[in-house]
Amino acid sequence: MNLCSAIVHAKPEKAVLVSDRLKTFSGVEVHGGQKEGKLIVTIEGTEDDALADTLTKFNDVDGVISTVMIYHYCGEEAANEEVLQ
Repeated sequence: MNLCSAIVHAKPEKAVLVSDRLKTFSGVEVHGGQKEGKLIVTIEGTEDDALADTLTKFNDVDGVISTVMIYHYCGEEAANEEVLQ
């Protein structure tokens, strides 16, 4: 499993449209920041390259100023693995 989070800086007047467009990418969730134009985004995938490619594609979205990755996690556990308590 691979997971990363990023801040996508968008023109404030286009932030809602940018947010809607980012949500169409596979594995992408937008968690807020539309009002300020600083979108909080997570991307989940299976390979590092796929996440990097998705981050790069964000910059092609009209209204995006820049994209900055702020966290990356890579683990071997299966998605259905149980946590023992």
